[in-house]
Formats: sequence, structure tokens, C-alpha cells
Amino acid sequence: MRTRPMVIAHRGFSGRYPENTLKAFEEALKLPVDAVELDVRRTKDGVLVVIHDETVDRTTNGKGKVRELTWSEIQKLDAGSWKGTEFAGERIPKLEEALQLINGRVVVFLEIKEPDTAPQVVDMLRQLDALSWVKIGSFHPQAISSVRKLAPEASCSLIGSAKVGASDETFADFVKEALRCGANSITVNYAGLTPERIRYCHQRCIFVGTWTVNDADLAKQMIAMGVDAIASDYPDLVLSVLK
Repeated sequence: MRTRPMVIAHRGFSGRYPENTLKAFEEALKLPVDAVELDVRRTKDGVLVVIHDETVDRTTNGKGKVRELTWSEIQKLDAGSWKGTEFAGERIPKLEEALQLINGRVVVFLEIKEPDTAPQVVDMLRQLDALSWVKIGSFHPQAISSVRKLAPEASCSLIGSAKVGASDETFADFVKEALRCGANSITVNYAGLTPERIRYCHQRCIFVGTWTVNDADLAKQMIAMGVDAIASDYPDLVLSVLK
């Protein structure tokens, strides 16, 4: 039994550093976090890269959909300046680079943004012998199903927005969907959780994570509810609350 929730650095230490960059992951690893979360998409020429959005517009000096850009084009983009001039030159990393940096020092919560990339993600995790320290999450049940077929030993989480908590019935349906697709945990926006819903999951041996908690009072509330993991852009804040 956990005595406290896991602390997950959401997109790395993204509150203070450019999200989903090696710098954000390096800084997160300086803290006693339990896990680092990152997002994966694929370029036009089939390279797995770490970025949250469908386009590069928000977090780089470029424009366009990740799927329509080549790795050569993406690696030239500045993915740091939007967060601050001191981060100029940070770039979008390959998934392989991020995993090699973290290298099992903490758990990686890898979110698959596009279901059709699941087989390639699993292949890479096998090549790096990383399935034991990478947990795979997705909003897409089909991505979880695909991962579980290819790697039955993988730990997987179905992700849900606040909408899954619209009623106890919709929450129970979400949990059933998670079990159907082979997930052994769920990760839900904090607005969709109550102590009763967390207990409902724990009675079924389902691990419950929540995102994105960037406020100390909210962190205290989630801890009191009994969540198993808290993802935050400010993992240092959650760690200080847990102290």
C-alpha cells in the first residue's frame, strides 16, 4: 500500500522550463520525483518525437502539424524561446533521446497521442529494454489495446478528462472501458474525482492518477482523497505539500 501519492513531473518540470524538452526532464530529475510524464507523436518521415500539441505552433518558432513535418525540419526549430530567452536553442527531442536521458532513474509516464504509433512505441521500448520502467497512457482505448496485445507485460493507463466525472454512472463506464482495453490504472483530470470514485477504483485494484495539479490547496485535497499519483507542472510544489 502506498503511504503517499507518486509525484509526476508533467511534461518534465514544465512550470519553470520549456515543456517536453531535455532541459525540462533534466531539471525534473534533480528533484525527488517518482516519475516524468511526456507526450509522443510521429513526424512525416516516421520519427517518434516528444511534443504535446498536434502542431508545433505554440511551443516553437515554427508552424505546421508534426505529422506533416520531417525530422530534419523539426530538429531545426527553437522549442525554448517561447518560455524565456534563456532557453533559446532548446529543441524538440526524439523519444529515444528522452528515454536514454532518463534511463530508468524514475518511471516514465509515456502518453501516446496517436493510436497508430503504438506498435512503433512498443518496438522502441523493447529495443531499449524500457518496458519495466515505462508506463503507457492514452486517451484512446485502441492505443492501450494495441500495446497490451504487443506487450502483455506493459503497465497501461487510460486517461480521462473531467467529463468522465459528469456522474457516477459515466465514471463507472469509464472504469469499465479501462478494464476492457487492458489498462491497470486510470488517470483522470482532478475535477472528475471524488473520494467515493477513488474508493470504487481501489476496491477493484485500479491505480488512480490525476492531472494537472498546480495549486497547493488542490494538492492537499487530492492527497486527502487518496489518489495514487499527482501530475504537476510544478512537482516541487507537490513535494513541499507532501513534506
